[in-house]
Amino acid sequence: MLKGVDHVDLVVSDMDEAIAFYTEKLGLKLRYDGRPDRGHKHTFLGNAEVSFVALEEDPAGGVREPPLQGHLAFAVDDVEAARKELDKRGVEITGERTDEDGRAKSYYFTGPDGIRLEIYGRC
Repeated sequence: MLKGVDHVDLVVSDMDEAIAFYTEKLGLKLRYDGRPDRGHKHTFLGNAEVSFVALEEDPAGGVREPPLQGHLAFAVDDVEAARKELDKRGVEITGERTDEDGRAKSYYFTGPDGIRLEIYGRC
């Protein structure tokens, strides 16, 4: 029946700021720009093939508290290279963790509206 996750919807307070962060800092592609839509703004970001993050601007200008209970993890091919790229782009790493077997590693950081994010990949 289920075959995977299609996308994660994140509620943001400022669509322009969120799009800038996810495209400029994380390198996601803008696949559908919902800013021109009247009323309900919904924008989709991903890679060249699929959208996996949807941004939804709260029309009241506020964000549900907390915006995400846990965190959103992005898979990367080379976690150390990805971390170096985040450093170059001015993203502050707030934590790190290596899997028990030492084969994979996570780096944590914060996105717009306090959303906790992670990159995860093989060491």
